[in-house]
Amino acid sequence: MYINKTRKIKEIIGKVLSEKGFEYIRCESGIVWTFGRKVGEVEQEVYIQQHTRFDKEYKLMMWSSAKGQGMCEIGDIIPDYKGKEYWKAETDKEFEDLMIFFSRIIKEKGFDVLDEMLAEQPDTFETPERKKYFKEHRKDLIEKYDAIYHILSMDSKQDQLKKIDEVLWDNRQANDIPEEQEKVYDLLLGMAAIVTEIAIEKEGVEIDYDGWRVEVKYPISVLNFWPIFVVVQAWLDYHIDGDRNALGVWSMLRMSIRE
Repeated sequence: MYINKTRKIKEIIGKVLSEKGFEYIRCESGIVWTFGRKVGEVEQEVYIQQHTRFDKEYKLMMWSSAKGQGMCEIGDIIPDYKGKEYWKAETDKEFEDLMIFFSRIIKEKGFDVLDEMLAEQPDTFETPERKKYFKEHRKDLIEKYDAIYHILSMDSKQDQLKKIDEVLWDNRQANDIPEEQEKVYDLLLGMAAIVTEIAIEKEGVEIDYDGWRVEVKYPISVLNFWPIFVVVQAWLDYHIDGDRNALGVWSMLRMSIRE
């Protein structure tokens, strides 16, 4: 007779997690068991995941909805397990022992990590200082970089977005010299400023400088986007992947910024 995995997970993992207000939510596809809690506005979940239905190996994951947080695994919090993702448990006894091991990790390390993950994590590029600079110098950045690249004079908004992609591609290289890095950072803010200028030509569109990230807001919220984030992500893709055809800015914003 095979072990009832759901019952055993609820018995071992659930008992420990209940100490911090977690409740069992569901089992998805017979291989992902989820526990959750809500603290204020932040939702957190803990998962036990079997690799596949056929592979008897498992991992523990923790997730937080707090901005700047995300998914965390054992290897992220315990250096000895860095790079290790799954643990084998081929027999019922090995499965029970593994759940006890996971429960001990949760109790000894996981609860502290989950408490830390309740707080928003500042964006590594879009720091409060850069957001303040962007707010105070947005017009200056537009004037400086549009004088060089002549983006806003182009007739089509779609072409304007593609031109920004071209500028990011042409400036995709970076080195470790601080002065050169600052030039790239300033260029990224300049392109983000031009993106906002393209967007706010449409009636009812506003820029919110005071959220977690600078955000362009539309009357229809599904069109909202983070201009600095979009530009930085596109530049990173060009810098790391070297794919000229990605058109990162255009592909991320073509539905929000229309003619």
